[in-house]
Amino acid sequence: MAETDSRTSGIAERLIALFLCAGLTACGAYLVKASGEKAETLNSIHSLEEEKEQLSKEIDETLALVKETESKITEINSLDETIKAQRDEYYAACKALEDAVNEGTSDHKIAYLTFDDGPYVKTTGKYLDVLKEKDVLATFFQMGRTAEGHDELYHRVYEEGHTVANHTYSHTIRNGIYRNMDSFVNDVIKNREFIEEKLGYTTNILRFPGGSGTAVSRLGSEVKQKVNELGYGWVDWNSATGDGLELLSPAQYRDNVLKKTGNTKILVVLMHDYSANTLAALPEIIDGLRQQGYVLLPLFYDSCMINK
Repeated sequence: MAETDSRTSGIAERLIALFLCAGLTACGAYLVKASGEKAETLNSIHSLEEEKEQLSKEIDETLALVKETESKITEINSLDETIKAQRDEYYAACKALEDAVNEGTSDHKIAYLTFDDGPYVKTTGKYLDVLKEKDVLATFFQMGRTAEGHDELYHRVYEEGHTVANHTYSHTIRNGIYRNMDSFVNDVIKNREFIEEKLGYTTNILRFPGGSGTAVSRLGSEVKQKVNELGYGWVDWNSATGDGLELLSPAQYRDNVLKKTGNTKILVVLMHDYSANTLAALPEIIDGLRQQGYVLLPLFYDSCMINK
């Protein structure tokens, strides 16, 4: 009996030892696994902290960029306001001179040089060079169709101080803008929006393609009122090189202007900045007008030559 009890006790001890060993093994495995998972968790947390730090840095850089951009926008808006104020002041001086000329209290005369249908890549820049060299500001009646894709040239006209005016977007006189009133109005609005988009400037002067006579013959006299309702004053011309009618020599274009001024106190001279011969004649036209007592100015909305 004692021997049996002894064997039973030994078996029990071995079973207990096995259970303890198994338990310790399982516990050890769990601890190893837990330790591994903890390490992975710590690594994950570390990675997240690094990612957070990087994102925080990027956010700070973005905020700094936004602040810098806002500062530049404010500066640009301030410059735009300054430029507008300077233009308004200049136009007020032009108006005062115009009034004096009309009243006969000034010995000066005025010539408004105007250029239609541009800008043209091959020639408009050269016109601008001549005007800059001669210290002349002029008026450019421009089309969106010819300006598309030539932003730098388009901007240059405006940035050098010239008046940019509306000449419709397409200038399609035949079977186009003058088919009906809606076609004309839509083309005017399209060009106005084009000018605003490209220059941030809203023009209020318009010239009808072909002149007001062409517009009235196609759409009736109400087209003039419609233009006024759109916020525009319109202008024709009382002097021209004739470059839109026939190909003549530079000397003939020059004489068409200089020999036909008569006693006209205020001239609006029509030219086209696609004409190489008008370009060649331009320096002499400018010099000749000045010799005749003309002051050369850009058109402005309050000018007496603008029909409102």
